[in-house]
Amino acid sequence: MIKFFRHIRQRLLSENKFRKYLLYALGEIILVMIGILLAFQVSSWKEQRDNKKLELQMMADLNSEFRNNLTKIKASINQYEGTEQAIRLLMSKMKASPEVLKHINSDSLIAIAIDVFDYRPTQNTLTEILSTGNLKLISKDSLKYKLLDWSAELNEINEAWLTLDDFNQRMVIPYLTENASMRNIDKYSLMAWEEKSKFEIDYNKLFHDLKFENHLDNLGWSVVNYKMVLDRLELVIMDIIRLTDD
Repeated sequence: MIKFFRHIRQRLLSENKFRKYLLYALGEIILVMIGILLAFQVSSWKEQRDNKKLELQMMADLNSEFRNNLTKIKASINQYEGTEQAIRLLMSKMKASPEVLKHINSDSLIAIAIDVFDYRPTQNTLTEILSTGNLKLISKDSLKYKLLDWSAELNEINEAWLTLDDFNQRMVIPYLTENASMRNIDKYSLMAWEEKSKFEIDYNKLFHDLKFENHLDNLGWSVVNYKMVLDRLELVIMDIIRLTDD
């Protein structure tokens, strides 16, 4: 094709048709420019098509990831509702008579109260989207804002967890180690001891100790605070699922 155009230009020059040569050269330049523009447009269309395909895939992956996170957070909320109930029941028995205390399983309730764990969502898809800069490909601004809300709420829940875990590990468990039987308590947790401790535990003394009541109150506050953040996080998850369902 290039040889063909070159042959025409040489023929026009040899025939001293300079004006026609200029017009032809100008036309040739215009054709080249049109070709470049068309190639650029085709490339742009292809890029837009590929970006749209990638966006749809990201939306599907986010939807799947956050549905999994919703299942996890519902389990966490249920667990913390049980934790709160156990703490409230223990608090209601403070200064109760020995006869009343005989009818509750204090070790089981304490085991539930101190068996706390942090919520750990899956974030593989979101992390990849953020690290590759592909967040800009998501056309829904409302979804972008919700993903930012998610990151903010995660920071909040991490802080709430650190408060809860620190108090539980630094104050509650050391107190129980000195004033109760961890073996009896762990009978209802991971250790699942078949036999109770051979040491006598004075539960009447435990439930008449102001320090025990204060520890339960502070633990209860930390648990309720953590659950409140979980509830907010659940709403964000549900919004993200809704926005990625299309």
